[in-house]
Order: sequence, then structure tokens, then C-alpha cells
Amino acid sequence: MDAHEDYVWPRATSELILLPVTGLECVGDRLLAGEGPDVLVYSLDFGGHLRMMKRVQNLLGHYLIHGFRVRPEPNGDLDSEAMVAVFGSKGLRIVKVSWGQGRFRELWRSGLWNMTDWIWDARWLEGNVALALGHNSVVLYDPVVGCMLQEVPCTDRCTLSSACLIGDTWKELTIVAGAVSNQLLVWYPAAALIDNKPVAPDRRVSGHVGVIFSMSYLESKGLLATASEDRSVRIWKVGDLRVPGGRVQNIGHCFGHSARVWQVKLLENYLISAGEDCVCLVWSHEGEILQAFRGHQGRGIRAIAAHERQAWVVTGGDDSGIRLWHLVGRGYPGSGVSALCFKSRSRPGTLKAVTLAGSWRLLAVTDTGALYLYDLEVKCWEQLLEDKRFQSYCLLEAAPGPEGFGLCAMANGEGRVKVVPINTPTAAVDLILFRGKVHSLSWALRGYEELLLLASGPGGVVACLEISAAPSGKAIFVKERCRYLLPPSKQRWHTCSAFLPPGDFLVCGDRRGSVLLFPSRPALLKDLGVGGKAGAIAGALGAGSCSEGAETASTEWGPVSALPSLHGKQGVTSVTCHGGYVYTTGRDGAYYQLFVRGGQLQPVLRQKSCRGMNWVAGLRMVADGSMVILGFHANEFVVWSPRSHEKLHIVNCGGGHRSWAFSDTEAAMAFAYLKDGDVMLYRALGGCTRPHVILRESLHGREITCVKRVGTITLGPEFEVPSFMQPDHVEPGSEGPGLTDIVITCSEDTTVCVLALPTVTGSAHALTAVCNHISSVRALAVWGIGTPGGPQDPRPGLTAHVVSAGGRAEMHCFSIMVTPDPSTPSRLACHVMHLSSHRLDEYWDRQRNRHRMVKVDPETRYMSLAVCELDRPGLGPLVAAACSDGAVRTRGGGCSSWLKPFTTSGVSSRSIPLPMRHPTSGGGCSCAARPLMAAWPSGISLPCWTTAPLPWSLQQTLGFPTGWAPPA
Repeated sequence: MDAHEDYVWPRATSELILLPVTGLECVGDRLLAGEGPDVLVYSLDFGGHLRMMKRVQNLLGHYLIHGFRVRPEPNGDLDSEAMVAVFGSKGLRIVKVSWGQGRFRELWRSGLWNMTDWIWDARWLEGNVALALGHNSVVLYDPVVGCMLQEVPCTDRCTLSSACLIGDTWKELTIVAGAVSNQLLVWYPAAALIDNKPVAPDRRVSGHVGVIFSMSYLESKGLLATASEDRSVRIWKVGDLRVPGGRVQNIGHCFGHSARVWQVKLLENYLISAGEDCVCLVWSHEGEILQAFRGHQGRGIRAIAAHERQAWVVTGGDDSGIRLWHLVGRGYPGSGVSALCFKSRSRPGTLKAVTLAGSWRLLAVTDTGALYLYDLEVKCWEQLLEDKRFQSYCLLEAAPGPEGFGLCAMANGEGRVKVVPINTPTAAVDLILFRGKVHSLSWALRGYEELLLLASGPGGVVACLEISAAPSGKAIFVKERCRYLLPPSKQRWHTCSAFLPPGDFLVCGDRRGSVLLFPSRPALLKDLGVGGKAGAIAGALGAGSCSEGAETASTEWGPVSALPSLHGKQGVTSVTCHGGYVYTTGRDGAYYQLFVRGGQLQPVLRQKSCRGMNWVAGLRMVADGSMVILGFHANEFVVWSPRSHEKLHIVNCGGGHRSWAFSDTEAAMAFAYLKDGDVMLYRALGGCTRPHVILRESLHGREITCVKRVGTITLGPEFEVPSFMQPDHVEPGSEGPGLTDIVITCSEDTTVCVLALPTVTGSAHALTAVCNHISSVRALAVWGIGTPGGPQDPRPGLTAHVVSAGGRAEMHCFSIMVTPDPSTPSRLACHVMHLSSHRLDEYWDRQRNRHRMVKVDPETRYMSLAVCELDRPGLGPLVAAACSDGAVRTRGGGCSSWLKPFTTSGVSSRSIPLPMRHPTSGGGCSCAARPLMAAWPSGISLPCWTTAPLPWSLQQTLGFPTGWAPPA
């Protein structure tokens, strides 16, 4: 026993810490970031690559870093060495660093000085450091000797919420203190006649109606900016604050934040503010909003810094992310809207529809049947044609492509379709396709080789027209290739279409919300070996028929594969094919990732868009490989990035029920819509993306509730993981291939993240995020860990099944596959496939005789999960969930059966009470405890409400006595 008491247990050290970023400072071309007690050093050398140089761990002990102050050098050279004061909470440490020639070295550090009060600000004064403390006092500290030289309090010993020190010497030192009384107190510590004698405030400034959290002083213009709890930013004309008795004038009262404002910073031409609403605003000194940076998630932006020479703004948030934004560039989203002045005596009629042909040509049709062209470069309207047959009802769609291929299509209520070459409108081609109204038009383009126009008519018939150009280029040929037939529904027309590479199939979405797969050529059915199936569908649904060995244009072909009502009753809005997958969007606020295997559509993943965007209108793939989501948030059109979680563009258009069109190229993005009888156009140069850099990926915006380690992937030298600078010494055992841990986290922000943690870099890479939950995610469970090619496959990779559960009694099951990918920053790619999902109250509204049933509490939460892989074939894993209502629920079966498959509807469940075994004082068991509520989905071969014994393996798993059976 004595030997154990004398033993010194090893102390665990943290290799990686992910905390909110609370301090930022630009020093030359370097960026210092404070994350908890750690310091991250980034290189901002814009001639090379933006990268992390070093992580200095545990620099401030158990204190959080709130700021950095760099000692000014006489020659102004901070590119090679710098003396930095790091402070936060009640701690202070001085560090001398060297970062010249691309290498970071710590030359010297002082001891950690623990203050008895909170440190609000620090400033270098001729080699010493002045500190503004939390109860309105100033301390002068000698960093070399490590002692306090002088302390001067203020007569008003109130608690401060912020402070700002001004001046370069002790004699001219000025402190502007933000008191809890919502006032600014200006006083001079050098006015004390003897040490420790309190100094009275020189000025008191009132104006804010909330606590002042931050302030910034611009000496060159005599301006002071303050940020407050009242969600406002105020600009004060104060002159030279180092001179007592000056006048203070409020020259700006800026409202733009929707929550408390945490930080403010004054620059020569701008004012930067950031707050709890996760928005960083750029203001002019007159109080006008110039730019808005959105992208952080969670509880706000805690730190900001600016690099004026390079015109960049750096933000750090509660989500552990660090982002770098262009200070000069495109303006505030929404400010680029302009009217195209269509109303004129020479242009009679009212506008009915608008579309974009590329990024610089716009088409509009009126209720007189006139088609007009607007050239954004020439900036004038031109009438192309006028047809009275299109005056009462008209659809208008331009062909896809960079410049619209110079084609557009019009349709009316009498079954007529007109294909118009924009450059030669006199060569337009008219066709009468139906004996009734044309409900919709859509184009499908396959490279530059094939162009199809699909038109929906009465009875769910879709005519497929093939468009080709004459060799002279002055005429077009339109030929009806075939006809398709949509499944029966109340609103039976298609809404969008796209070619599935290499071009054998067409993927269509309809107004019912279904996604359908059609052959692009009926002759391909025999070659693909699915002709019998398609023929059977056509025979069952089609109105026409064809003789054996002959095919006519009147034959109506049914879909070879269908996902009914995938997007609900509001319909599918877009279909996009990219990278071997099919992406669909709908007015249910979600977008799906699908793939085609064996001629059948199979869902892979369902993702929700940003909160409040219930109308997802489409998606676009951008140059960096990521995607952006187009949709409507209330009365605004929004371009949203799932990767950076920010709204790239916002246009207050009034909603998506009016006629609108969107176009995006590498040169520009355009959005046109009708409003007040005119055409409104929003145009932004550079396309959808915003020019900003993510120095560090965001993790979660709220509390992390569960962490599960999946496994480790070993990457060879060919997959060199981006790392810090090479250390001065290499520890034994750290040579060789890089090891990367795969970790899954879930959070209160309703997301599940898959992270890669390379052991050699000390950083974290977010591989993907799953956003299927509607409430907080509380628990995770992982099982079935393996490799993509099986145990005999030597290639690196990792596969696993994951169950996530949380609020609203919601549970999701999905599989992940992590494989090497040299094109990504982490050198890894993660593929997610959604398998199934379940909610306890999901089908309550569809239940019959609900008055005879007891409804499960909709606020029930799953608090914890456990998985047991049963050894009996066919049962699959057994998942037990601890619930907030005091019950334990278990589910068993296969991955696709024990939860409701997310592409079907209507899976009932039955509950049986099972006694739990609890240990007693005598070591036996008691069956009189709370029953175990086990919900078994229908279709699983387990006895429910019978006297038959449970399978032996399940009895052993649950701990029941041999031969136990449910009560009769």
C-alpha cells in the first residue's frame, strides 16, 4: 500500500483542443489566434500558401486568451522577431518569438503572472506593460523583473465590462472604461499625486442603454467606437483623448446587428463590428453598412482582427472557426438590385414571365404575346417577335449553357410550343403537341452534343423534342423523339429534367414530389435489358400502344425507376447530375443525394438547408468542388453555402411565387424577377462564391454532447498530410506513415460531424456534416467497423455504421466510408449513406382510433445509446436507447429494417413490456422493477404479445432468465 502511495502517476497532456477562438491579432504577415490557453500562429504570406505555422500549447495555463499586444519596435520591423504580451482572464505572460525565414521559434517567455482581478486591456509603455483591471484600476508591470511597479485606482471603483488604454508613456496614459452603469469613464492614472491614491474621472459619457462590451480608438481621426449589449454601435468624436477636458460628441448611432455586439474595431476608412448574431459588419465612419460577412455558427463571433495593408478582416467564433474575408470587394448582399425600366409607351402590355439566357442576356414576355430581349452590355430593350396566340397564357424557358445556346421556348394553353433562336427570331419553329394546356417546360443538355426540350401536357404526357441546328447556323430543326408518361397524381406534370451521364437516361422531377428515371432513347431499352420492365409500365400506364418491332412517336414510355413523393406534395424544383450522383431539391426544405445502380434510383443522403429555407429552388456546383444552395427564405432569395454555413447572397425579391430566373457563370451571377410591373436584376461579379478563406474549419456552434472514436487510418508518404513547420527535434516513434484518427461528434446544433485528427499536425479536419435531425443530437453509437474492400483489402480506408439519436425521440442510421483523397486538405474523403430513420410520434396523425391509444410524449429525448451485435444470424444489431421519460427502448433487425426506411412511408411499431434485471443486495435479481419498453417494428420475426420464449441469444443479451417469455 505504501508503494502505491509513493508512486507518481503520469500526467495526461492534451494533443489537440477545440475551443472558441477568443483572441486575434495581425502582426505583419502573421496571425496570432487564442484558443483557450493555446496560441495558434498562421502565416498570411499572400505570395505563397496560407497555412498554420505552430501551435503553442498551454501558454496561459488554465486561463482563456482574450488578447495580444505586440511591443512596438523603433524601426517598425516585426517580420523577424516580436515581443508579445498575451493576456486573458486574470493571467499575463510575455513571450519573445522569432518567425523569420518561414520558421517559428520561441526565444523567451516570462512566468505566468496571476492577477487578483480581471485584465481588460494591456498596453506597452517604454518596455513596461500597463494593465486595465476589472475594478477600474491601472497596474504598471515590469515583464523582465516580473514585479508590479505601480497601481493606481479610480475613485469610482465600479465593475468594468471593457476598457481601452491610450498613450505611449505613463504620463500621457489614458484609460476609457466601460462601467456597468452603461457609462464611459475617462481618467488619467498619472494624475495621482502619490502612489495608490484614487484618481477622479475626467469625463463621463452616457448614451448606451446596455453594458459596453468593446471599444476602439482611432487617434488619427479622433474617433472612438463602442459596442454594447443594446445591439448598437456608437461612434464618438472625442479628439485627442490624451488631453484632459476635451469635448465628446456622438456622431453615429449604428443599428445592424440582431443581437448583442461583442467586438468593434476602428480602421482608417472602415468600422468593423461583430456580435452574438454571428455576423461581422463593415461600416463607413458615417454609419452606413458596406459589407456583411456571415458564415460562423453558434453563439457569436468573439474576436476580430484586420490587416489593413492587405485589406482583410479575420474573425474567430464560438464554433472554433477562423475565417479571413476580403475587406474591399462586392458590397452588401442585396445592394446590387436595379430596375431595367421596361415600362414604356413603345412597349405595351404587362410582363408575365422572365428568364435569363446566360449571364448577360435577359428575355421577357408580355400579356400581348410579345417577346423582348435585354442585353446587359448594351443596356437596351429589343422586341424579338409578337404572337397573339401567347397573350393569355405563356411559359418561357431559355436553354441552359453559358450563353443560353441562343435558344428559348414558349408554350401556351392550347398545346402549342414555339422554339425561338434568339439571334434569328424569324426562324422560330411552331409545333402543336397537345389538345390542351402545356403545364411546364424544361431543357436537358448533354455537353455540347445533345439538347432536348421536354413539355408536359394533359394526362401526364411529356413530349421529348430533339433540337438541332442547321449547318449554316441560321435555322433550327425540331423533331419529336418520344413521349413519356408520368405516374398518376392530382397535379400531373414534370418540373425539371437533366441528363444522367453518359446520357442513356433522363432524370425528371414532377409536381407530386417524385423523382423519375426515363430512357433518353426508347431504343436503348433493349440494349440495356430493361425493355420488358419499361414496356410493362408503359402498357399499364400509357394511353398509346405500338405494334411489335415498330416504335412511333405516340408511344408513351413509363419510368424505369421511381422514388414516389421523395420531396413531399410541394414538388421537385431541380435535378443536377455531378460526380456520379444525382442531386434533387424540393419545396420541402431538403436536398437529396441519389445514385443509379442497375437502372434503379437509390437514395444516399438527405440534407436540410439552412434554418428557415423551406423552399429550396436548386443547387450549383462551384469551381472548388463544393456546392451552393439556391432557395427562398421568407420573402428573400438566398444563395447559401453548406460548406461555410453562410448566406453568400441575399435578394429581397418578395418570394418565389412570382416569375424569376437565375444564372451563374465564372464571370458573374445574375438573378432576375418581376416586381411592380418591371424587371428587377441582381448581378454580382465573380459568380456565386464569395472571396474568403477558411483558415480553420468550424466544428459545432453549440455544446458537443457526444464523441465516438471510429478507428485509425494509416496514410503512406504519397498522401502527405499538411503539417506545421518541421520541429526542432523529432520524438522517437513519430517517424513513418501518418496516422489519422476518425472521430464522430454530435451537438446541440442538430448536426453530426465526422472529423479527421492527424496525429502529426495537431489539427482537426471536418470531413462531412450530417444535418438530418430536427432537434439536438444527444447520443451516438458505432458498430460494424471495417475496411471498404473487406479484411483482405490492403488499401487504406474505414467503414462503419452509425446511429444518432436525440430530441423529439428521433433516431437516424447511416453508414460512413472514409477513403484517401489527395485533392482534399485532410487527404481524406468521407461518403455518407443514409439507411433509415424513425420518430416515435411520426405517424400519430395517420393512426386510426387515436382516441383509444396513448400518445408517446413528443418531447421524449433519447439520452444514450448502446449497440450489441447479436451472434444469431438474421437478427442484426440490437440498439438500446435510454429515454428522458424513464424508459429504455430497444430496436433490432438489419440496418434497413429496424428503423423506418427513409424513402418509404408507414411503418407501424408495437411495444412489449419486458422486465429488467436489477442486482439486489443478495446478488440475485428482481423482476418487479420498471418494465423495459421494447418497440419492435412490424416485419421483424420476434414474438410480440405471445407466450413463446425469446431467442436464447436475445435472452442472454438482455439478461433474462433462461426460458423467460412475455406475459400473456
